[in-house]
Amino acid sequence: MTLRAERVCYAYGTAPVLADCSLTLRPGELVFLLGVNGAGKSTLLKLLAGVLDVQQGAVYCGDEALHRMPPRQRARCAAYLPQFTPAVDMTVEENVLLGAVPYLSFGAVPGRGWRARVAAVLSEMELSALAGCGMGEISGGERQRAALAQVLLTQAPFLLLDEPTAHLDVRRQHEFLQRLRGLSAQQGKGILVSVHDPNLALRYAERVAVLSEGGLQEVACAPTMGPELETRLRRSYGAALRYTTGELFDWIEERG
Repeated sequence: MTLRAERVCYAYGTAPVLADCSLTLRPGELVFLLGVNGAGKSTLLKLLAGVLDVQQGAVYCGDEALHRMPPRQRARCAAYLPQFTPAVDMTVEENVLLGAVPYLSFGAVPGRGWRARVAAVLSEMELSALAGCGMGEISGGERQRAALAQVLLTQAPFLLLDEPTAHLDVRRQHEFLQRLRGLSAQQGKGILVSVHDPNLALRYAERVAVLSEGGLQEVACAPTMGPELETRLRRSYGAALRYTTGELFDWIEERG
């Protein structure tokens, strides 16, 4: 089964954001999505999650069009993490437990199995001590980790993560991305992650998709990934970006 967008288009009013974009996410791969602010990264992720309805084209989970699925079925196909996590009126543990809702009968209460999984995920995200705290009582970074824990709890085969490392310190960024790599390699989850830092993509991605001017271009992971990605990003970011021999990107000052 794959999660795929086929020639999707989307506009906010008269302002087009995505034009004829196609992307296939396969089980067991970690794909990074890059692009400047406003390029359409969040919009594409919302379309793939079914949060937004496609205006042209289609999104499929397996052979079934996403817009024909009921919400619970869509949630079982792909778990979505938005860019901003609101301070909802519930505890950290209750927030994480929401990841179990698509798999429960209507009105059912999560049993011991789900609560044991929640405890394990909270421990992994270093949130056990905050389990009983309200989401509004913790910091922005802690709320982001709680939202990540909710996504990690899910059994969905595909994860769609919008800037998941934005409020994490450097150590937790790399720990989390290593965790995603393990989920894709060991559990076969297909994961699409939007980030701003091309060095994170270069280090962890199997494929990179670059959004620019409504279009989508993909770069496969290979020994030549860095130089090819440099070319794509220069076009997208409109800035001097250089791939160094240390397998990193540096921002360099252009001289007139």
